[in-house]
Amino acid sequence: MRRRTGRRTGLSGARLGWQLLRMGRSAGRVSESGRTRFLALLMATVVAALAASAFVVSAATFDGRQTRGMARNPVLAGQGQQPPKALWSRYWESEHGRQYSVVVVWPLTADAPLPPGLDRWPGPGEAFLSPGLADGPGREDFTRRYGRMAGRVGEDGLATPGERLVYTRPSEAMLNSSYLDGITGFGAPGPSFGDVRVIDQERQQQLAIIMALLLVLPAAGLVVAAVRMGAHGHDRRARLLHLMGAGRRARAWMNLGAAVVPVVLGILGAAVLLAPALFWNVTLPWIGFTLAAADLRGAAGALVLAVLASGLTVLAAALLLEPSTKRPGKASPGKASPGKASRGRATGGRATGGEGILRRITAVACPTFFGAAFVSVWLAPQTPAVYLIAVIGALATLPSVIGRVTARLAPRLAASAHRSGAPGRLIAARALAARPGTVVRLVSTLIIAIGVIGQTQLISSLLEHRSGDTTLLNSAEGNSMALVQAADRARPSEEFRAALPQGLHVVSLGHSDLQPDGSSGGRIIQAPCADLTALALPCPAPGTSETIPFSRLDRRLKATTYRFFGDTDATVRVGSTARLDPQDIHLAVFTPKGTALDLPTVKRAARFTLSTEAVIRTLAEGSQSYTLGFHARWLSFLGALGTAFITLAMVFSTLSEFLRFARNLAPLTAVTGEYEVFRTTAGWAVALPLATAGVAGVAAYIFLAQPVSNITRGAELSGELCLTLLALTAALSLTAALAAHVAALREARTWSPRAD
Repeated sequence: MRRRTGRRTGLSGARLGWQLLRMGRSAGRVSESGRTRFLALLMATVVAALAASAFVVSAATFDGRQTRGMARNPVLAGQGQQPPKALWSRYWESEHGRQYSVVVVWPLTADAPLPPGLDRWPGPGEAFLSPGLADGPGREDFTRRYGRMAGRVGEDGLATPGERLVYTRPSEAMLNSSYLDGITGFGAPGPSFGDVRVIDQERQQQLAIIMALLLVLPAAGLVVAAVRMGAHGHDRRARLLHLMGAGRRARAWMNLGAAVVPVVLGILGAAVLLAPALFWNVTLPWIGFTLAAADLRGAAGALVLAVLASGLTVLAAALLLEPSTKRPGKASPGKASPGKASRGRATGGRATGGEGILRRITAVACPTFFGAAFVSVWLAPQTPAVYLIAVIGALATLPSVIGRVTARLAPRLAASAHRSGAPGRLIAARALAARPGTVVRLVSTLIIAIGVIGQTQLISSLLEHRSGDTTLLNSAEGNSMALVQAADRARPSEEFRAALPQGLHVVSLGHSDLQPDGSSGGRIIQAPCADLTALALPCPAPGTSETIPFSRLDRRLKATTYRFFGDTDATVRVGSTARLDPQDIHLAVFTPKGTALDLPTVKRAARFTLSTEAVIRTLAEGSQSYTLGFHARWLSFLGALGTAFITLAMVFSTLSEFLRFARNLAPLTAVTGEYEVFRTTAGWAVALPLATAGVAGVAAYIFLAQPVSNITRGAELSGELCLTLLALTAALSLTAALAAHVAALREARTWSPRAD
């Protein structure tokens, strides 16, 4: 009998849970802002799933890059231990400031293993190009710069599908123009070349923290805004269920029923958005980075878990943010002064001790996070993660502090309004004091939005300041001179001069008084008289020389050669362009009037006549790297996504408060008989919190900018951005107040008393 009773009890519990789920779904559909909350939960789940999946995609991409990078690493032949099967060398090439690798190969045996991604060895004078170069701009002449294009490098030989890479085999005449290492195969462990070196493991960790700031924080704001839409109706229903005897578990089942359908649909929507990336390589917009479908297929299980975990997180938020079942109590019994009584009425009678542990924690955590962010750059200058984590904590806790401060100041505003007889201000003050959570929901999305935009600008400017001058890179002057460097095996430079376009000038450079440690007391500039004259240099008599101080040298020549020669004076002499140093050859190629060089032709001529490993650096690239500048584009991409996420949250949160505002004020027409009170109340209850949030957000942006802008080559605080954010905040506040006023008017004109 007991067993049967147990079974019946279990079935009854299951039926009750199912019934509560259905009741919760029905209640959520017909409750205040029910349809809007449904859409908000659906979109919040999609956004949360995409944000979580970004970490899985990042990890899978880095792992795939590392695996393929190691697979193409050359295995160097030991000292007499094993005969080499091929010759191999690599050097950096650049196009418009962006570096990529050129690999020079020469097979020695018939069974020499092929580099990954090649179906055969290139013939003499042939090259295999990655799709990123083969499909590159025609003006760069990639398909002829390294020899005849014999084919494309396959995906298994590329770190990422969009990587730019060249495998080239020199001609017989150029084989000995550079140093090549003997190798026995591919697949050596250790550091890899190409894009794997440009974006290393340290960058992976920094990217994860930046994604947490620019993606996860806005996604969390959207989830909270979606869960707490129509919070007043949820509060009232929770209290009613509590009075009817429903326990926490029963209320949780109903809350789950109201959220489960949109969350499930959001999970399916996220899966649909992610599915194409498992079958096709997807190129991300703006940054041009291509995700490898093979990497994502290998992480398909982790992607599924991330999407499901995101959905469960949204459901958990719906349960953990369950409204309180306690109606705000009356003031404590006993005698009270009129001021205290006024404050008690203004706050709705809520005791100050009922603020909750969470608000007390945030009140302490917020200044702690701000302080940690301010000192982190000096205490841990090599660990930017400390600063970013502190910023995340500061932006996450600041809205709660604003809500707390508003609740504390609202009673004074209510007392002032009561004395001056301002009903709109009095109503707004009492509403703000009674429900600080409303203020938190209203301002949190705006503060996070300003924080995301501000941090995107700060970190981007930090990276750009530590990168090369893009203005010079894109100018004709920045490309009007190039330094050609080659090793001592380079062929004579006369053929190189003959292969250059008409109208270009060339001078040779070398070190004077060269010491064994590589130091020297000056530089030598040697060229025919016409080339020297083009640089405003004298033409000494044959067999003589003339010393020119560094300050009198052509400014292009000083900038281009500073990396190798410093600020040394020059010994000028007339002669042919030749190698002046025992180890290296340095040739400066330039235009006479500062017009841009035909760089593809110069590079092709250097490779085919001087050395297969000739390195050509333009004036703009002489002593600067643009790698960090290209990395900064990730911040704009992630910041734009985060701003879109938090904008959705702002729309849903503000819309919910508008509806609540309109329904609460509608009955006032029966008391006041006029609508002017709506405008005043909207200004104080909607516009004032938003304006306060905007000012607080900009102040937080300025404060958080100080530690990263007061360092060498640090970030730049944008005054224009501050003014723009303040102007947008003012426009948003006025628009929101006007919308709330219009919504209240519409609701008031159709309002009629009903049982509630």
